[in-house]
Amino acid sequence: MKRLALWLMFASLSLLAACDKFQTPVQPRFDAMYFFQTEDVLKQKKVDVEQMAIFSRRLQSAVAATFKKGQVSRSSGYIVVAVRSDGEVAAWLDMEPVLHEYYDYEIREAIKKVQPFAVEQGIVVFAIKMAVETPVHTKKEVPEPPEFVEARKKLEDPDNIEQLVLSIWPQDE
Repeated sequence: MKRLALWLMFASLSLLAACDKFQTPVQPRFDAMYFFQTEDVLKQKKVDVEQMAIFSRRLQSAVAATFKKGQVSRSSGYIVVAVRSDGEVAAWLDMEPVLHEYYDYEIREAIKKVQPFAVEQGIVVFAIKMAVETPVHTKKEVPEPPEFVEARKKLEDPDNIEQLVLSIWPQDE
């Protein structure tokens, strides 16, 4: 009887371990980019579109890696990214429903570590659509993270994206 009980317990533990190995990783899906600045502004800042595309691909890989082992509820929206001329990178999420704070933090930190493209002066701000655990991307046309909404209320010119980002992410950080 003891052998049977031990064998059943061993079989149960083996099944549990096997189930964990077959857990599929969370797959974020990326779609269109949204540019807060015009093509002329990007040219003035001497942004190399090829380098920006490489940065975007690396950013997407870094974000996907943050979801390797985890369980996340369905969410879609945008990752908003800012690259400064000093080579610093910041990111904000505009997702519905909001991702768990662990993933929010991990995504932001992963993006900060990606080697950015060169910006001659000021800040370049863009967004990438992202859907997590769903094939449906957001219908929202303009990304607006909660931090942006609050900062806009305090600015004289709420449409100036560089001033908006600087109010949230000062140059001395």
